[in-house]
Amino acid sequence: MAARLFWLFLPSFLLLAGATALLLTVADNLATEFQTVITIVPYLLTLVAALLGYSFNRSQVVLGALNLCCAYFLIQTGLQTSLDEAHTYVLFSLLSLLLPLHTGVIAIYRERGLVTPFGISRIAAVVITYLLLYIYWENRELGYLLANLPMVTLEMVRHDLYLSQAAAIILALSAIPAIVALIVRSTHTEAAILASLISAATLLAFFDQPMISSLFVSAALIALCISVVQTSHDMAYLDELTGIPARRALMTKFSTLGRRYSVAMMDVDHFKKFNDTYGHDIGDQVLRMVAAQINKVAGGGKAFRYGGEEFTVVFAGKSEQECMMYLEEVRERIAHYPMHIRNKNRPTDNEAGKEHRNAEPATEIVHVAISIGVAEKTDNHHGPMDVMKTADEALYAAKEGGRNRTVASKQAGKTPKKAAAKKPAPATGAKKDFAS
Repeated sequence: MAARLFWLFLPSFLLLAGATALLLTVADNLATEFQTVITIVPYLLTLVAALLGYSFNRSQVVLGALNLCCAYFLIQTGLQTSLDEAHTYVLFSLLSLLLPLHTGVIAIYRERGLVTPFGISRIAAVVITYLLLYIYWENRELGYLLANLPMVTLEMVRHDLYLSQAAAIILALSAIPAIVALIVRSTHTEAAILASLISAATLLAFFDQPMISSLFVSAALIALCISVVQTSHDMAYLDELTGIPARRALMTKFSTLGRRYSVAMMDVDHFKKFNDTYGHDIGDQVLRMVAAQINKVAGGGKAFRYGGEEFTVVFAGKSEQECMMYLEEVRERIAHYPMHIRNKNRPTDNEAGKEHRNAEPATEIVHVAISIGVAEKTDNHHGPMDVMKTADEALYAAKEGGRNRTVASKQAGKTPKKAAAKKPAPATGAKKDFAS
């Protein structure tokens, strides 16, 4: 999980780090014409993010871009003068609450489409709040609100930061749903939304720095754009059920292989029987477990879901004999992995459950197994598809020889006897073995 979150947030982190580096090194020394160009960039990036979000039905991206753009417009329009003036200070104070608040709410949203009542109402909520703030600013009415602002919006967190206590509280509260959404959903969009919140916090806290709003709003918008591309890539190349690369990614991998490589084909033994016995939901759990174990293959192997209950592992630069040890490790792990299946007849009521807890097992423990066939590239193969076909023939030999075994293509004609597998440690509850 930690590794997944790291890779999800890495592009956003690099963008924020780049914005910080530019702020500290060159922003103050840029010529006026370059500064003018940079101030226009966020508007162009908003258009790109909105078009990408709309094209791929990513409403969070559109809303996040719109939120950043509206806040940026108010900064460029009304906050380019000293904050000592009451009218300007109130605008900054309210903006410092509105920007993180919208970001936190957007982090909670699920994808419900844009051109729907929900989508339109969400867009309206963002636009109308900023529009009202702009109208009050345009009519010079914000200054009159200063006397009515609570002290928490006037007192700064620190004397050297342009961040009120109220803004800090809103930022902290908004960070909770943004972080939780990233952990629970673990998508690129959530990582970009969190980056938007960090950008908002940075530009508000160090508001007196030159070009800070342009740089950090641009970084957040680029993160949103990248998230759409990354999400689209995952949808195209990752298997939705198991989370490992799918067949399209396998074909791409085939195009990068050199002259020496091996391909292993794997199939879950008796999977149809398992599905018929326990249902498709449990069958999906089996596939996820098997995929997770195969994805841990050592020796430089790369795992893919080929389709159904079939998986493929590609070893670049290895012969089939060099792969056998790593494939056997995977097969053994799966064969000894206990699948706990909840008893369908177990009472849902707590009291009734306590009464029956000692009378019958709460779960059934089953074991599944896979058969593996592996083949290496030889002069007789015209390409990876031919190698995969040979591996498939070795897989068929493994099935014919009793299942739950690994067979190399050179052994396919003389399938070895199945080695006695170590029995897993006894466990409480009913137990079935689908490994043979």
